[in-house]
Order: sequence, then C-alpha cells, then structure tokens
Amino acid sequence: MEMMELRIPAGFAVCYNKFYDVEPEPDADGFIKNWHYFTEDLLQIIQMRLEKGEWIVPKSGQERLIIDLGWSPDSSASGEYLLVVVNDNWDTLKEIRTRDRFEIKETLEKWLELIRTQQL
Repeated sequence: MEMMELRIPAGFAVCYNKFYDVEPEPDADGFIKNWHYFTEDLLQIIQMRLEKGEWIVPKSGQERLIIDLGWSPDSSASGEYLLVVVNDNWDTLKEIRTRDRFEIKETLEKWLELIRTQQL
C-alpha cells in the first residue's frame, strides 16, 4: 500500500500521516474491511514559524494553524474524508468533505500554499 504523495512546502510540520492511496473495501455490516486506512486521525500538519532563524512548532496557546484530515464516521462504509483548517481553539476556518482522496490531495496542497503565502 502506497501513501498519498503530497507536496508539502517548507514551513510545515507533519505530526502524523496515515493517508494512503487506497479505496475503502465495504463489508456486509456497513463497515470497512481495511478500516485502519479510514479512521478519524489520518493526517495532521501544523504551520511552523521562524524564530531567530530556526523553524519552530508554535506551542499550544500561541497563534497557529492546524490542518487535520480524518474519515468520518470512523471506519464507516458510508463515511467520507473531512479536511479542515483550524486555529489553536479548533475553530474551523476551512472545511471540505468528500469521498475522493484525489480531491483531498489537491485541496490540501492548495490550502498549504494559501497558508504559506498568508492568504488564508
């Protein structure tokens, strides 16, 4: 199984990545056989910042943006990807829901560029 190939520009830290290039395989009970690829916690990326010439991950309570990807409802054959950009209080700034992993990839890369260029 291959991970989704993502273009992540400098200035972002990947906290975890379990976003794979795989289709869900529904079972007769409405769940997904390969459920471990379709959970609520698939990918999390935090915007870093330069401090005294070094990239740092802002601590909780500081101004920061977080990109979070999950499958909702968790492991459900009727679920979909949920990609959000949130602030440190988890207020949603942008959101997309889709079953299309390639649309998620394209949107994620677009949002990263918008954040990088301070347009988001």
